[in-house]
Amino acid sequence: MSDWDVIVVGGGPGGSTAAWQLARVGRRVLVLEAMEFPRVKLCAGWVTKKCMADLELNPQDYPHTIQAFDSIFLGYDGKLKETRWHEPASYGIIRSEFDGYLLRRAEEAGAEVRQGVRVRAVEAGPDGVRLDTGGGWIEGEAVIGAGGHACPIARALGSVSREEVVVLTQESETEVGAATLQEIAPHYGRPELFAEPDFKGYAWYFTKGGFLNIGVGCVGKRPIVHARRDAFLETLRRSGRLPEDIELTPFKGHAYSIQRGKARNPAGERFLLVGDAAGLAQDFSGEGIGPAVRSARMASETIHDWLEGRSSLEAYSKRLAEVYGAGEESFVDKVVKIIPDRLIQSVAKRMCGNAWLRRRVVLEGAFGIG
Repeated sequence: MSDWDVIVVGGGPGGSTAAWQLARVGRRVLVLEAMEFPRVKLCAGWVTKKCMADLELNPQDYPHTIQAFDSIFLGYDGKLKETRWHEPASYGIIRSEFDGYLLRRAEEAGAEVRQGVRVRAVEAGPDGVRLDTGGGWIEGEAVIGAGGHACPIARALGSVSREEVVVLTQESETEVGAATLQEIAPHYGRPELFAEPDFKGYAWYFTKGGFLNIGVGCVGKRPIVHARRDAFLETLRRSGRLPEDIELTPFKGHAYSIQRGKARNPAGERFLLVGDAAGLAQDFSGEGIGPAVRSARMASETIHDWLEGRSSLEAYSKRLAEVYGAGEESFVDKVVKIIPDRLIQSVAKRMCGNAWLRRRVVLEGAFGIG
């Protein structure tokens, strides 16, 4: 008999949610996290109402920085348009606080958490899984890969394709102070999103409490995202949103695959993948916390049923496909490939300029806000 029913590799929102779900129904769960918490995690740092519901977390009960916002600004072609809701649309959080809270919750439910542990090799077979962490092999009945885009479980077992569409980002989160931010930010406490001129990426400026989060993401290679970052910073300085005397935390890069093109294999013999490890970041927006949490709930339910003999692990693939698709190229994807960029940009501008389309298609559809 294995030491663990389930080994979870990765202690972010997806991994901690899966561990929490499994531990509270009595499963023996081990979480292996490569970093030491609190950690810096690259992310614009907001969670949707759907995600909070999946976490069974009431915003009023969350003990750390959380900032509800009921409007958001979208910039494009030199314009800045506001969209409002009649209630909180989403919540701004600080990832180091948020991730730490969720991991502690899993530990309090009964999961064992080991930080600073990297998985070096993976073996999966009919009798279980074995993970080499450099200090010996750890054995379990099954493993959940929740270690992000470069998750070792995904790399070893998930059939990662060179054809998957990868987004590169650059982000900085700096504690500036609420008083200063209220002076320099024209829309303090509300996200500002700025579409790139070619609509192949976007940048953001988000003030949360005393923190300033700035970033840019796009489909392309590293020199491209660096150039877009520098251009965006210059735009912020010219607008007064980023005075010269504010020293930003150094920018860091991050990559993730989106729900477009060749999909990863999310399930197989003794393993499941969740969140970015499964390539579930939302197309265009890159929103990843919601898909990580939702897929983690599905994965934990599937593994629990499998351990009880009521289901196969392949059932997880079917459940994922019902929600996120199977990575097949859609009709829209095929059409976009043959339409000139200028026409795509024209259509995108019209969508951003129309209040109904901006809300329903761009913000609620692509970003999951509202």
